[in-house]
Amino acid sequence: MRGGVSAIRSTLRGFALRAWDFWRGCCMNSKPVHGTRVGLMKRLALSLLSLLVLFLLFEGVLRVREVGKRREILAGRSDADLGTVRADPPLLYTLKPGWHDVLNSHGFRDVERLKTKADGVWRLAVVGDSVTMQLTLPREKLYVRRLEHFLQEAFPGSGIECPTFGVTGYCAAQELALMQDTVLDFDPDAILWQFHLNDASDPVIDGDNGGLGRYYARPRSQVWATLSRKMDHVLKKRFLRRHFQGLEQRDLQLQAWNWDDMGRVIEQVHELSMSREIPVFVVLFPSFPEGGDWGRYTEAEMRFYGTLVGRFESIGFPTLDLMPVFKRLPVSELQREPGDFWHPNARGHRVMARAISRWLVEEELVRDCAP
Repeated sequence: MRGGVSAIRSTLRGFALRAWDFWRGCCMNSKPVHGTRVGLMKRLALSLLSLLVLFLLFEGVLRVREVGKRREILAGRSDADLGTVRADPPLLYTLKPGWHDVLNSHGFRDVERLKTKADGVWRLAVVGDSVTMQLTLPREKLYVRRLEHFLQEAFPGSGIECPTFGVTGYCAAQELALMQDTVLDFDPDAILWQFHLNDASDPVIDGDNGGLGRYYARPRSQVWATLSRKMDHVLKKRFLRRHFQGLEQRDLQLQAWNWDDMGRVIEQVHELSMSREIPVFVVLFPSFPEGGDWGRYTEAEMRFYGTLVGRFESIGFPTLDLMPVFKRLPVSELQREPGDFWHPNARGHRVMARAISRWLVEEELVRDCAP
């Protein structure tokens, strides 16, 4: 399977090469008359200058508009109220340590942790997005905290810890960077990667981060950034209509569109796991369907979803698919509120934690590692 983004990049590269060959041929085959050649160069220089002036004009207008867009994202708040700070790409932003006493000193929604493990402690680092961080629930009701308690009950005296590394709005590429830049500092014995269907998004173009990706992005050219967003929207619709007509769920469409880019991220996580000898376990979190009915997932969507599950398993990641677990209950009993396709309520988190802990124990993923 080939993602739409890679196909478009290949097409644009081919177009650029053909345009260059055409231009070079025009120059090489022009008449060797000095006056004609000089006139051609003058017209070319004037055209290029006009294009440059037009480009700079558009760039200025779009930069002014982007300032207004950032004000809209703030929605009357200050930078301090966001709870995030700007970071270098691909992270773009990180959480602010100690923010409103909601985050710990490392900038995560977790109890206070030391980077250095105590003797006899076995750490399962949990990496994810807003499902793992979820501010709309008390911290102790989140699946990560429940998971830690369940594992400690299953292995009394084992010293199991589940430090949390969830950041709202993060996509897979940002989660990879988080593993590389931060998670490894806590010396994990294993990593649990909470992977959501919308993690294939681009954090600036279509990320579900409340505009944080766009707010913190600093593109060199607003003209190019605007064109990229417009092209992505138009070409994505055409690509999906041509190759994936049965995909109606938006988050599955993102997976299809960014298939190749996601493959590279998954491979890099695998390389990290192998090079550091840290096992990575994947928990695949399905989006809640529109209309609140699991039956809204079409046959074509379930086939594609199965391909995604197989993608993780084929590279060697033990993978827990939460779809069969969730489908035992109505969406309304798991979903935070109607229209929120990504976040579970307290019961949903409890169901997640119980399913994950049972899976880790039954597959002996923890038994092989715990002291």
